[in-house]
Amino acid sequence: MMKPSNFIFALLVGIPAVLFSCSKPSKVEPDVTLPAEYELREIHYFKTDQVGLDTVMVKLNGSTLTNPGNVLMTQTFESNYDDLQKTSRFEISNLQTLPTDIKLESFAVEVPERWNIDGTYGYFSEKFMLSSSEQQKPYGAYKKENITVRVPARSAVVVERQIEAYPLGCSFRAVVVNKATGQQYPVMGNWRGVSHYNNTSVTLTERAL
Repeated sequence: MMKPSNFIFALLVGIPAVLFSCSKPSKVEPDVTLPAEYELREIHYFKTDQVGLDTVMVKLNGSTLTNPGNVLMTQTFESNYDDLQKTSRFEISNLQTLPTDIKLESFAVEVPERWNIDGTYGYFSEKFMLSSSEQQKPYGAYKKENITVRVPARSAVVVERQIEAYPLGCSFRAVVVNKATGQQYPVMGNWRGVSHYNNTSVTLTERAL
């Protein structure tokens, strides 16, 4: 028979063993770092001596109107501007100073359309991505004109059209902000693209059939 003192000793020794065998190590969850979120607060454009506005001629759709008859005919040619494209391309000059997780090409921004004599400028109606790849959007698909042409008997009239395009190069400066910390990052470089189109000209050339 076990003496009372021995029984108490055995009980005290057994309790920690039971507690130890039933307890489980706590699980330590790893720290989760959420990706930073950025937003573009502002963008401004500036003309410099190195860049500016050029002028080039662009051919538009034309037509040949024929009159195989013996009397003068009046014909109508519907002209359009469907082939004109507004272009945009950004060149970033300080890319190496920006955090690597800023995706500039994810920001849609306004780009210049017309540059006025007083140094102000207007914006194109649609936004472009802040990307180093050239992008294109239709410029004049909404615009149509009717041209009335008198075609002599047994003749053809060749209708040729062209328009002035204005490629523009300018510098820009934008600000990207970390939405969580408020840290601001300047983005600088050049913008290049077609500013706008203007001054359509029409040439009519008559030839005998």
